[in-house]
Amino acid sequence: MKKVTMAIWSLLIILCPLNTLADELPRLSTNCLEEMKNRDVQYNKEIMEDIITELGLNIDNQKYIEVSDKDLDAAHLIYGGKEVDENYQSLHEQFIVASRGKPTLYVKPREAYLLYKQPDNTNVAVHLKLSDLKWVVVGKKKKDGNIVHYKLLKCEQEYLKKKREYSIQ
Repeated sequence: MKKVTMAIWSLLIILCPLNTLADELPRLSTNCLEEMKNRDVQYNKEIMEDIITELGLNIDNQKYIEVSDKDLDAAHLIYGGKEVDENYQSLHEQFIVASRGKPTLYVKPREAYLLYKQPDNTNVAVHLKLSDLKWVVVGKKKKDGNIVHYKLLKCEQEYLKKKREYSIQ
């Protein structure tokens, strides 16, 4: 009985070989990742320029400090990371929006603007003022903005093509 079982298993292995030589998953090169990072920074810069120009805001980098959501989180952790921090939470909740690019906060003492472009290309500026220990919305401007195109890099296009080919196999 053991010989018959062994013979059947041997036939199965011979007739149905396992595909042990799988193609390697496609990956993005470090150069491509760096180019993507630079492209994303430039893309967000173009979005912010469009918002500032179209809404006629008087924001320059000498009066206002540019703060991203990551910068805000880092500052929160550096300065204690309290669980209940109205100052941090009132700013952090402003970043929770659907947007093209990344929302950006421009801050100066006791005043701030959160700028972002909605998916329909509407430019939005939320004006905030510091009241006690909480940031409150004192105004909001909206205006149709220009389309800022997000371009895929050649290395990204090649990666996506290889990834599709890999998933079909």
